[in-house]
Amino acid sequence: MSLALSTLLQLAISLLIAVKNNPSLSVLQEQQAIIIVRQVTQIATQTLQGLPAASSTAFAVGTEFPVRLVIPKLNINAVFQYDGLTPSGIMETPSNVSDVGWFTGSALPGKEGVAIVIGHVAQIRRGVVTKRGVFSNLGLLKAGDTFSVINNEGVTTNFIVRKSHTYDPTADAIDVFSSTDGGAHLNFITCEGTWNQAQLEYTQRLVVFADAVR
Repeated sequence: MSLALSTLLQLAISLLIAVKNNPSLSVLQEQQAIIIVRQVTQIATQTLQGLPAASSTAFAVGTEFPVRLVIPKLNINAVFQYDGLTPSGIMETPSNVSDVGWFTGSALPGKEGVAIVIGHVAQIRRGVVTKRGVFSNLGLLKAGDTFSVINNEGVTTNFIVRKSHTYDPTADAIDVFSSTDGGAHLNFITCEGTWNQAQLEYTQRLVVFADAVR
């Protein structure tokens, strides 16, 4: 995603959050602000039609997209970035350790299919952890724990954790990205294991599987 488009989407999200958190606005003012947000997201959606299919699939279904992730158990209230694929075909990750990333080649959270949400476990400089990441405690989530995703229309979708699983980076993880049961699922992906300074990556991946609550 281009820097200009990413900035456009972030501005739209910031406006929406500001409107929702400002009780002094009249109903008319709130409606006008939401109309502006919808217009901006529509422009962004149309622009995304020119991106490679792997980066635009989820956006093409409409202007709804996730803006905030809330996980009460972990004290997480994070903003979404929108991540596609790199030119080499690798899934992008968030540009900082505080935000989470929705993989735009996956389903929209709450819609049929599997939504993929990525987050960093830590910020590492020269082999040393300098800052904890948004998903530093993701391993504490257990079956039955709940969390929510709020979209740009202000709609909240609740999810319940089903299971967690650790994968080697080269392992077959097709079950992480696909589902055939017709349900709405969301899977978190982050790093786990030990840091390999030579390869500049962790030795394992942690995936938390969750299902939308209907």
